[in-house]
Amino acid sequence: MTQALNDRQFVQYYRQILLPEVGELGQQRLLDHHIIIIGIGGLGTHVAQQLSAVGIGHLYLVDDDSVEKSNLPRQILFDASCIGKLKVNCAGERLRTSNTDISVNTYCERFSFEFAETLLAEHEMLKKAYVNQKLTVLDCTDNMPTRQLINAWCAQKKIALISASVSGFSGQLMVIDAVNNPQAGCVHCVFNTQELTQSCASVGVLGPTVAIMASMQALTTVKHILKINTPDSYLHIFNALTLNWRRIYRHKDAQCPICQHWTNLSKQEPTRKAQQENIS
Repeated sequence: MTQALNDRQFVQYYRQILLPEVGELGQQRLLDHHIIIIGIGGLGTHVAQQLSAVGIGHLYLVDDDSVEKSNLPRQILFDASCIGKLKVNCAGERLRTSNTDISVNTYCERFSFEFAETLLAEHEMLKKAYVNQKLTVLDCTDNMPTRQLINAWCAQKKIALISASVSGFSGQLMVIDAVNNPQAGCVHCVFNTQELTQSCASVGVLGPTVAIMASMQALTTVKHILKINTPDSYLHIFNALTLNWRRIYRHKDAQCPICQHWTNLSKQEPTRKAQQENIS
């Protein structure tokens, strides 16, 4: 049974609830959702702050790095007092303070299949969210090998993945959804290389460019959860110099080694649903 919003929550999220696409039911859906954010840097700090404010009820922050002085111009959850401390700890503390409605779990880990499998197996609420399709993964990392690894795990588990990246004055965004939009394929269908791409460490980046892409990633996440104008089958590309957006239609690569098993998705999905009786 869906829990009703209490009076305090109704007041806090009132301006969102006024939107017919959200309403009380939609706000409760946001509060019930679980999101794993991988990479708590420029994108990750902005995204985590915005999703916390909008009322996403359960956040899981994953990053193994510490705060450096060079992070401060674009990683907005940190200040000078955070330098040398773990990013996930600093971010988690700020988010819990800013919205007491949400739960924030932090993991000082580099993403790997082993870590992801352990997290899903050992966290009972996260496991329930996975079974009930109330789990989304956000890729906020800054290198292609990690993106491909995250994509491979999400593709295997059929967990929705929203991936964003920024390099120089260019940003990219796409939604990978094996359940509702398998025909659009996965990250590997678009970028089928493990080679390192340019990152902000080598190319440079402006904080406002990161903020724009992070806001779009957060907005896309909320739309995905509330099923507003979905599915999204495009690779969205932003040029910060001209302020232009363009989009490229994505389609599944029939030979993709990562998402080939999505072909018979409709036959496989009930197996995942059947787990609900054992987990609820």
